[in-house]
Amino acid sequence: MARTTTVAVVGLGSRGLSVLERIVTLAKKAGPAAGEVRVEIIDPTCTGAGIHAPGQPDYLLLNTTCAQVSMFPDAHTVGAAVDAPGPSLYEWAISRGLRLDADGFSVGQHGRAIRPTDFLPRRLLGEYLAWFFDQVRERAPEHVRLVVHRSTAVELSATPDGGLAIGLADGTRVAVRYAYLTTGYTPNAGPDPALPGAHRLIPEPYVLPDRVAVVDPGRSVAINGFGLSTMDLMSCLTVGRGGRFVENGDQHWYLPSGREPTILMYSRSGVPCRARPLVTRFEAPYEPLVLTRASIDALRDARGGPLDFDADVLPLIHTELRIAYRRCQARLAGGDAEPALLRELAGQRIGGVLDDLDRRLDPFDAPATFAGSAGMLLDDSAAYQKWLSDLVRRDLAEGVLGFAGSPVKAALDILRDLRDTIRYIVDYGGLTERSLDEFTLRTVPLMNRAVVGPQYERHSELLALMAAGIVQVPFGPAPDVAWDDRAGRWTIASTQLAVPHVREVDWLVHGYVPAPAVESSASPLIAALYRDGWLRPHRPASRHVHGVDVDAQHHPLDRAGRSDQRLWVLGPLCEGAVFYTNLVPSPDTYSRPLFDAHRIVAEMFAAGSGRLTS
Repeated sequence: MARTTTVAVVGLGSRGLSVLERIVTLAKKAGPAAGEVRVEIIDPTCTGAGIHAPGQPDYLLLNTTCAQVSMFPDAHTVGAAVDAPGPSLYEWAISRGLRLDADGFSVGQHGRAIRPTDFLPRRLLGEYLAWFFDQVRERAPEHVRLVVHRSTAVELSATPDGGLAIGLADGTRVAVRYAYLTTGYTPNAGPDPALPGAHRLIPEPYVLPDRVAVVDPGRSVAINGFGLSTMDLMSCLTVGRGGRFVENGDQHWYLPSGREPTILMYSRSGVPCRARPLVTRFEAPYEPLVLTRASIDALRDARGGPLDFDADVLPLIHTELRIAYRRCQARLAGGDAEPALLRELAGQRIGGVLDDLDRRLDPFDAPATFAGSAGMLLDDSAAYQKWLSDLVRRDLAEGVLGFAGSPVKAALDILRDLRDTIRYIVDYGGLTERSLDEFTLRTVPLMNRAVVGPQYERHSELLALMAAGIVQVPFGPAPDVAWDDRAGRWTIASTQLAVPHVREVDWLVHGYVPAPAVESSASPLIAALYRDGWLRPHRPASRHVHGVDVDAQHHPLDRAGRSDQRLWVLGPLCEGAVFYTNLVPSPDTYSRPLFDAHRIVAEMFAAGSGRLTS
């Protein structure tokens, strides 16, 4: 009797699609050796778009250039286990005759040609993902059957034969042998609606622009955060309300519609993100000299266990930043300068060479550049706002030069380029518990501010909105926020300015998306799995790490610490056990999301037959 593999993919965003593609492709390449394969696809929409809903307005942009997005695995990640190649998001968009309008974000039939380095609307990625889902379905061979359930999984239980039963919100029960949980950004339990001010708090920014529709024109709204979600909120409350940006040379000016609120921004650190360069081109991968896997292995051997990131790793990062800065500087000098520098660094003590360059050339302070807070002015509100706007202007000037022309941008970009090395350090218990807490609380935000900032244009627009008085940043770092029941408004008070600054505002918005939590999940499925002992937190005692515990094969660990070989968990729910799960696959380079999908699907087939392990 022919073997049958039954499997569920729960959640169909980019992660679920990658798993589905791997199931189809590996079964297709194996042919009859795979037996019959039935895939139960469980998702409320089953479009494949995930959080990139096609109905979003075009001014909500991706933070990855369109040529750097592709759902089609290639040999860089999966070796020979590929199906027919397919287009990147850029190639897909231009094949449909799409163009970019003069406003810089609207995509349709008018405007200039789309470039590989453009940041396209998020909804366009949703359309691309939906198209990719159709491609996967068309490529499925006869022995692979895809069953679509447009519903939400709400519970999971074991069956007497050792399989799994998944209960859906519509009453359906799906019986399978294996399941992949690719549920994305599952919501956490919100604040108690009875808490003071809860009716004037917007605890999560998405879905936009609906989430901020309650903020009336002329009112005031304070946004906690300077990151990507805050930039989305800023766009919704300005361009989304009919305002327009006009360019004058290299500057933006804002023409208000009159429907905007007053926007106040603040954050715990008080430090804005660094924007992406004006033209984001990624060159050949950076080859590190000190932040290498071999150096990490040596540190781990010396410690005899998990590392302390600040004590063990951060010095290597600071040194690598200094090296990257000097390498870019040498490239710009031309001739034999960069090869000569590399020879010098290889032949002598690296620290001594870098110190000598600091004396002979401009000094480069890697820790201060990484932190971004150097020279912060805290005399009063005006001084802090001047410091922040000047910092943004200097960063935009570096952004015009790009990764190739700015030693500062080149140095910081190693934090993106060496992300897999950071994963090698952090993943699956690589740090001590105390260090992982500190890494999550302090270092991850530093990395995000350095290299996961908004598009160049967003910060140029931020300056224009500040000049127009629409946006203000008056509080300095870590202000106190409290609800004033008598006034019926939020009170925000500076804590670090020499001359205190206090404001009352009508609305408070959290300008960030919390990482999915296990213990406080608002997802019926995740809450049930935690309650019934199928899942446990990676760090139960942590105040900062709330994701699920998984082993190195992404099997979840249950309450007793046992891994369940029938289940796999991928994506943001694993944040903490693994590092930086919020990304989509890239073409022509090693892609961790695709690699993870490939290895866990290969493991599933190998468990059944021992043959499909390519």
